[in-house]
Amino acid sequence: MGGDRRSIFSGIESLARRRSALLQIIDGPNPLEVEVQRILSPTEALIGNRPTKLFGTNNYLGMTFEPEVTKAAHDAIATNGVGTTASRVASGNLPDHYELEREIAAFVGKRCAIVFSTGFQANLGAVAGLCGAGDIVVMDEECHASIYDAVMLSAARKVKFRHNDVGHLRQQLGEIQADMARVLIVVESVYSAAGDTAPLAEMARIKADFGCNLLVDEAHSLGMYGREGSGLVNELGIAGQVDVLTGTFSKSFGLMGGFAASDHPDFFCLRYSARSFMFTAALPPPVVAAIRASLGRIRAADDKRGRLWRNVEQLRHGLRARGHATPDVRSAVVPLIFEDLGECYSLWCALLDAGFYANLLMPPSTAHGACIIRFSVCSEHTADDIAALLAAIDAWSSTRQMNGKAHHDDRAYSSPIGIVVTTRGSDTAVHRPIDPPRTGVTGA
Repeated sequence: MGGDRRSIFSGIESLARRRSALLQIIDGPNPLEVEVQRILSPTEALIGNRPTKLFGTNNYLGMTFEPEVTKAAHDAIATNGVGTTASRVASGNLPDHYELEREIAAFVGKRCAIVFSTGFQANLGAVAGLCGAGDIVVMDEECHASIYDAVMLSAARKVKFRHNDVGHLRQQLGEIQADMARVLIVVESVYSAAGDTAPLAEMARIKADFGCNLLVDEAHSLGMYGREGSGLVNELGIAGQVDVLTGTFSKSFGLMGGFAASDHPDFFCLRYSARSFMFTAALPPPVVAAIRASLGRIRAADDKRGRLWRNVEQLRHGLRARGHATPDVRSAVVPLIFEDLGECYSLWCALLDAGFYANLLMPPSTAHGACIIRFSVCSEHTADDIAALLAAIDAWSSTRQMNGKAHHDDRAYSSPIGIVVTTRGSDTAVHRPIDPPRTGVTGA
């Protein structure tokens, strides 16, 4: 069977060969297959039989162990059991499903919301349920994989524009204006690989200028931006100009699931055209109850948001003061950007050995061939946690310098968020390149 190009397994056989080659290059733990033996708290887990600080989750507000959230899940199990066993179309809707949809709609400032079983499925359902053959989806090249898959499922024509480049967006819309029947612009408010934010206000103006629709994925902004954590769209005051909002409950909410929301009076009926809603099991009762409890806590969590932004500033300032390449953007995602996988992996391993877990992102899932160590900051991290992380990075840098492999690099290179980063000690410069990369980042 192996090596037969006619076999349906030929694709994964190719992946297996690439995996083997990767394991020979990295000569150590596989960053894509880390076993977490037990989660101890929002910021700590057992990895390799020892406590490890977690800087590689999206648990931005530390809701996974929040007492009222875990209690809501326990109570729901006692009342309704652990699962739904079918879709809401087939097995019916619990009151909590409808209540959650009403609460999420009010939270993000929309008339109607539909809850999906995952954030991935929310994007699939929103894009493929609203668009079809003959329509055009104009999307940022670094949108999440779920959006790419949604466009493919919809059979709409896909047109990409360079990352966060409003000039190129205008150009693309201008070129297709003659055959614009129905056009949907799709962007994210915060991009997951490097934590940069979209120029949403300008994109809303462009949407109005061309008379098309706008969908914004708020996966990495809900809970952190805006009044009561209602997202970047609300912080900017442009909710009325955004036709569809999507989001997930798997990041700041600490759970799983997703939603799509809109002011359109008939948006409720998306549930009858979204295959990812109709043909998958509904969120289980304990998850729905826990999401509702988490939402209530998030809306009152100014204390957590304050701690989160202080932690982000401490880490970002510490990295930049040491001359490390990290963009100066406001989000809970703090990336270290490398040109070389060996250097990137060396630091990742050193951090894991020192008791810190972060994400290692590498080609082909990153744009422009960049390698990234992504730190996800949590409100429950302490100042000592971050100081210890910075000390571990210092120890790695010192070791590299003693071995004649200094990390600091005066060369400029394009990062996967379409900017040029030059590291010269504490004078880290960040600016736009002449020709940003065209390949999208589709990381989680």
